[in-house]
Amino acid sequence: MASLLSSSTTPKYPYPHELNIVSLVPIKLSLKTFFVWRKLMLDVVENQGLLGFIDGTTVSPLERTTVPDDGSVTGTMEIENQDYKDWKRTDQLLLRWFLSTLEAQGRLAFQGCPSAKAMWMMLEKMFNQFREPSERVINEEAGKNLSHYLPLHRAALKGDWESANNFIEKEPDSVRAIITGYLETALMVAVRSGQRKHFLKKLLQLMLPADLTVADRLGITALHIAAGVGNVEVAKLLVQKNPDTPDVPDIGKSKPLLIAALHGRRNMFSYLITVTKEDVEPRPFDGQSGSMLLQALLFNELYGLQYGVHRIRSTRIPTHARTTEGAL
Repeated sequence: MASLLSSSTTPKYPYPHELNIVSLVPIKLSLKTFFVWRKLMLDVVENQGLLGFIDGTTVSPLERTTVPDDGSVTGTMEIENQDYKDWKRTDQLLLRWFLSTLEAQGRLAFQGCPSAKAMWMMLEKMFNQFREPSERVINEEAGKNLSHYLPLHRAALKGDWESANNFIEKEPDSVRAIITGYLETALMVAVRSGQRKHFLKKLLQLMLPADLTVADRLGITALHIAAGVGNVEVAKLLVQKNPDTPDVPDIGKSKPLLIAALHGRRNMFSYLITVTKEDVEPRPFDGQSGSMLLQALLFNELYGLQYGVHRIRSTRIPTHARTTEGAL
């Protein structure tokens, strides 16, 4: 009869369990610290030869393997695959690393995550959407005809309506023109920079409802940006101009409602949930979208939002996310 031992007695995958990850990644993960946390964690993961576990190049072996067995009718038998056990052990170690550098409420949102890769992808989606474009990138990409719009860009950044209006009066179509290398309009720039309601009201008066669905490189609209920064007054202006804006997803299929939850914007979430349609694809309370929404509420401790939670609970969401519902 074949031996029940794997053909290899040496673990196929590194298992650096002796590392003190908290000393190597000494900051707790949050919206403000994500990019620093990500760099520190990636340095550790890469140095230990474990990058494949989160980028998908180190795939999971089969849980069971077939070996010869002279005593069976078929001449073979299935046994537990030692390579899978070794892979799983290392994968779970990475998960523990990620979880141990989260705040307690953040861990709750990711309990039951199936793999290190799955958790890493969730973190990237949750935190990577609102990376601000650097001045260098804007300057590099403001060649071609974009440099022509720099006066309007500066006016939108500063909330200088007089300068913006002077430019727009000469070129009325500039209210919907792409003015940055990130494919942003003046409206997006103004919302992102936190300009006062007066500037935005004046700008919106010159725009068509369809202009508000124009998106940047990431599929982000002005309402996504308002949701991220938590400016409810501006969000109401945008929705009043075009009631369909809450239902426009970005390239990651995230609607403004999810962005508000990801950024912990309680008041914004409470407003957007009243204007977001349930039956417009991708459905915000169903499947992966519902799962992400629930995890974001847990991660940011947005408790007491019973109306939103009730709607999420009534939908089909992945099992690992459903296990944390009771905390809300």
